[in-house]
Amino acid sequence: MIILIDSYDSFTNNLSRLIERTTGKEVVVIHNDSIAKDKYHSFIQEHIDYIDYVVIGPGPGSPNIAEDVGIIPWLFSFFKNNGTTAVPILGICLGFQCLCYNFDNEVKRLDVIKHGQVYDIISIDDTDLLFQGLHDKKVPSVRYHSLFVELENLNSEIVPLAICYEEERKVLMAAKHKSLPFYGVQYHPESICTQEGSTLIKNFDDIAYDFNKSNRKNIFDLDRSQSNPIVQKLKVKVDPKPLRDEKYTNTHDDVFVYSKELPLDGSKVLAVDICDVMMQEGNSDFIILNSASIPGEWSIVGLPEKGKSEVITHSVDKIDQIKLSTYKSTDYQTKSFNGSVWKFLADKFADRYVSRESIISKTNFKNISFPFLGGYIGLMSYEEGQHLLIEEMGKYCNNETPDLKLVFVERFLLLNNFTNKWYYFSVNTHHDDSKWSEEFISGLTNKYNANKLRSLALVSTSVAGLTKNEIKFELPNETVYKNQFQICQEILKSGDSYELCLTTPSKIYLPSDIKSWDIYKILLAKNPSPYSSYMEFEDVTLISSSPERFLNWKGDSKKTVELKPIKGTVKNTPEVDLIKATEILKTPKEMGENLMIVDLIRHDLHQYIENVRVPSLMTVEEYKTVYQLVTTVSGDLDDNKNYHGIDILHTSLPPGSMTGAPKKRSVELLQKIEEMQPNAVKGGRRGIYSGVAGYWSITDNSDWSVIIRSLYHYTDDLENGNTKLWRIGAGGAITVLSDANDEWDEMKVKLESALQAFT
Repeated sequence: MIILIDSYDSFTNNLSRLIERTTGKEVVVIHNDSIAKDKYHSFIQEHIDYIDYVVIGPGPGSPNIAEDVGIIPWLFSFFKNNGTTAVPILGICLGFQCLCYNFDNEVKRLDVIKHGQVYDIISIDDTDLLFQGLHDKKVPSVRYHSLFVELENLNSEIVPLAICYEEERKVLMAAKHKSLPFYGVQYHPESICTQEGSTLIKNFDDIAYDFNKSNRKNIFDLDRSQSNPIVQKLKVKVDPKPLRDEKYTNTHDDVFVYSKELPLDGSKVLAVDICDVMMQEGNSDFIILNSASIPGEWSIVGLPEKGKSEVITHSVDKIDQIKLSTYKSTDYQTKSFNGSVWKFLADKFADRYVSRESIISKTNFKNISFPFLGGYIGLMSYEEGQHLLIEEMGKYCNNETPDLKLVFVERFLLLNNFTNKWYYFSVNTHHDDSKWSEEFISGLTNKYNANKLRSLALVSTSVAGLTKNEIKFELPNETVYKNQFQICQEILKSGDSYELCLTTPSKIYLPSDIKSWDIYKILLAKNPSPYSSYMEFEDVTLISSSPERFLNWKGDSKKTVELKPIKGTVKNTPEVDLIKATEILKTPKEMGENLMIVDLIRHDLHQYIENVRVPSLMTVEEYKTVYQLVTTVSGDLDDNKNYHGIDILHTSLPPGSMTGAPKKRSVELLQKIEEMQPNAVKGGRRGIYSGVAGYWSITDNSDWSVIIRSLYHYTDDLENGNTKLWRIGAGGAITVLSDANDEWDEMKVKLESALQAFT
């Protein structure tokens, strides 16, 4: 058994999986504060013979701060006193620094911090086995550290093993104790951009085996087929318990399906056109997920029934309650639940599940992979994610702020933006809906075709043209932002974070005569995006032009999941084409931002998936207003473990691209920093901004985008008065390579991509 000490890092699961794959041994991950101080000795004495070796992983903080390292210093001291019977240790990043520090070497701050940067690691000791097979090679490896140990001042207790060069300067990258089986590396062997990380792990595994064979022979005589139950109780769940222990099975013996291809040309009749026709007829009962630009393939128009379609509402203001109501109704039923809202949703969905085969078998569309076949459409706020200090947050609304809104849709329209074909579906588990469906299709197509041309006609080229009244803006304060930036820099230099996604809130006070649908049409025309959406509930409205997919899963086939983080942005102007944008974005700063989030997302997925893939790493994608650096991360869920996409969604929120890394420490720090802006809510509450919006089909297919480049309005907002308050957020990743002026300008570019609708 290998013990991996986790210091609440966002890369630990990557390291755990790397060790498991390389050695074939069980890795038990425990937090550095899992064991009470008065239990340290008894814990080790009881389990020492079951432990092959200890890996001390990376993490935020410093080796000289007790709260950051927990049991780690005690382990070095205890094993040092055990001499030749010590348990081997491999320290990585913070673990490496702890090794050096606990043998009386000073740990300092780097002059130039290296987070997410690739350097060649060079072995300097040909006699040692840690870099066997890598001698005389320059091994590209990723550095994530703001602290270091000076090579020149290293004492005789610690032997240097590897370095990298920063211009002419040598920086210590690996070392070992002179006589004890303690090793460490400053770089991250588990990063996606580190080469030959498995070779390092294999070499240390061999070193530990040889030491144990010579000095701890008794451990080979023990039956270690099962770990001690106390260890299992302490371990961090790298393979967590699924929200549901059962697979989804058809809960309905039969399902009524009405489907039809519509006589409309999708190249001329867009999703927004269909909704506009409905709106002109006084029917606003729709929700649109509009793939208005490449790479979006499908657009979905959900048709919830007013007063009938189920709506689920949750607020972190009352975290153990759920509200059940119907679409656009103010009447609701409150239910309390045990556990989390995610468990409630997983159980609720299980009652709705219908297999794709059951639905498609009743259609003429056997060979079309429809993404959505009825189910939940809606949004989830940033605060529905993990690690947030909810008790420190203020409120947006007089009553509970709606943080989760899901409406169950049985009637819907689908547009394939590649084939330009329109489809209508009704998938109903209770009754035959064909009569209503036929009347709806006939009415819709007749109304539309009567217009001859596209019905979509902008009433104005800007929101300002929709009213004679004043529109008031409250935008981020530049002086405060730059103070926030400096605080972020100090945190990054101290080692408490590698990257902080600093966001800012803005407010727009609109006259009540401006219709939200008109705002959406104007924004869509000015900033088309692959994950555009319009959702109007009784208590919250979202207008989104998001370019970023967060999570897509396909539970009806191979149970594949995919995330597409965006980090790195440059404005799309006549002077900047794709080639120029690539030159700007393929720089250490921009690539470092993206790499850190990619490694974080791999960590999130590795809880559930052993083989996480990165089929596309840091490619440049073009949108109407910006170019972005985009990565694709994917994997397949193990069907035997009963994991579903909802398991990944609930543990991956908030999106890593909106927090930074390590996620837990960064989220907690950002709450304090972000509340400094004059427009901010207490505790840095972001609300819907940087949450997710999308669908969860009854076939267990799902797609969620990150809510950025978006506007949202709470009906019950504390600041509503004679005007309607619309809120908007914008931000960007702060790293040690960031410049305050550049980050301010980038934040404004992102803000203006939505604000341009008003000018």
